[in-house]
Amino acid sequence: MSQQFNPSNIKIKNAILIFLKNLAAPMVLYFENPLEIYEELKEVVHTPTSKVFEFEPLGPIKKVCVNANQISAVALQEEQYLAQ
Repeated sequence: MSQQFNPSNIKIKNAILIFLKNLAAPMVLYFENPLEIYEELKEVVHTPTSKVFEFEPLGPIKKVCVNANQISAVALQEEQYLAQ
């Protein structure tokens, strides 16, 4: 039997997926305000520069440095989780 969950306990968080040229899987990063960073990275994909991005995301990855030339795509993903 499946267990029924209370819909008020289900929350949504956003993650940014950064696809790099030399990696098979994307980096998944969590931020307080992911839409801001997503928009900034989306512009970099359309206008390549030699800028280096340094992030301090939330979650298991604590610090990331990425060269803008290595970013091939960026995506925003919604994830549902059960709040406790």
